[in-house]
Amino acid sequence: MNRLLPDTLSPGDLFVRYLLRGDRGPEERAGQLLPDGVLLSEDGTRHRAEEVSWLPPVRPGKIVAVGLNDRGHALEMGKPLPAEPLLFLKAPSALAAHGESVVYPAVSARVDFEGEIALVIGERADHVSPSESGRHLFGICAANDITARDLQNRDVQYTRAKSFPGFCPVGPAILVGGRPDGRRVRTWLNGILKQDARETDQIFHWESLISYISHMMPLETGDLVLTGTYRGIGPMAVGDTVTVEVEGCGPPLESRIIADPHPALSTVWPGQTP
Repeated sequence: MNRLLPDTLSPGDLFVRYLLRGDRGPEERAGQLLPDGVLLSEDGTRHRAEEVSWLPPVRPGKIVAVGLNDRGHALEMGKPLPAEPLLFLKAPSALAAHGESVVYPAVSARVDFEGEIALVIGERADHVSPSESGRHLFGICAANDITARDLQNRDVQYTRAKSFPGFCPVGPAILVGGRPDGRRVRTWLNGILKQDARETDQIFHWESLISYISHMMPLETGDLVLTGTYRGIGPMAVGDTVTVEVEGCGPPLESRIIADPHPALSTVWPGQTP
């Protein structure tokens, strides 16, 4: 990402990656999403949104997520407020783009949406202080920490429940130089508003999160930090459309839930049922 800075991107720009439909190859493109909805490629060419297939705007080496970072969400989950950030990892293969279909895994009986703000790391952060965190941040984008809730409740840790393919939609754009401070986050299910909160509702501030994580593991350029969802999470069904909007980050992130084309785990591993 930083290869585009400072020559072609400035704070406040919306950074995107995409494929041009009909391209032979295909060739990945990067550039800006302009206010009129036109995509301005790195080479100066312009494309309309209907001409492209979106890609995740970042390819993280790791996705670090924070659980129960909202008082209302902790209450609705029946969990005590954490004394320190609750960290877990999502597999990078869970990454999905804006507009990409997400498979509802046959092995799960409940899959939930979780709209939130993602931090995009721009410069390696290793044992940094909260006051130093901002210089390591490239920007922010919308994210949906999709979760197989029944599997999460069944397992001791979250890896399986959080890491199915497509369980981490992000984008469609990164707000370059953006900070989460005070931003509104909203999630709709089939056009019905389900989550409506602000970053100020969170227990642990984003600067503290970067610092805390960097003392456990270095955060590398391109890594993602999902800062935590808010009150109002809920289940999705096949055919549903979920939309997540982070104030100031461009068009909302949209995903459609589709049926699993693969057999349930019970058919290949007897005794395992949803």
